[in-house]
Amino acid sequence: MADSASKSTPSLRAAGLRQTPQREGILRVLRDSNRPLTVEEIWERMPEGRSGLPTVYRNLERFMREGWAESILGSDQVMRFIRCDSLHHHHHLQCERCGHTAEVDACGLDDSLRNLEALSGFQITRHELLLFGLCGSCRLEAGAGAKGHRSKAGREIHR
Repeated sequence: MADSASKSTPSLRAAGLRQTPQREGILRVLRDSNRPLTVEEIWERMPEGRSGLPTVYRNLERFMREGWAESILGSDQVMRFIRCDSLHHHHHLQCERCGHTAEVDACGLDDSLRNLEALSGFQITRHELLLFGLCGSCRLEAGAGAKGHRSKAGREIHR
């Protein structure tokens, strides 16, 4: 995932939306966060003169339709939102320790999905995948206290 300084800002006007301070504020908050945020966290981080929570909800719904954001249901069953840089199909990795989330610009599930369709009789129309693990910083911190084991490729795996 790119640094927040290099992340592109979506074109509100190109999407047929008025360019308002509230919309720009929501997008800026999402862009500057490296982890998913609740609606309340987004609202609290918006600049002064922010709008109400319903406006944040409405704009997040629109941003998700445009592909600029995605919702992620946390293990605590709370919905959070993250900024997406890729407008096409992608997945996310999330650190179980600090919440840092990275966008993965790859899928690789096509063969498995076709196999699942054949086995189940379902026609799969979409899928979402959120992978969990430890980010590099948390792996280093965890490695200081507990050693993992080596994979077949010789990489150390922490659990």
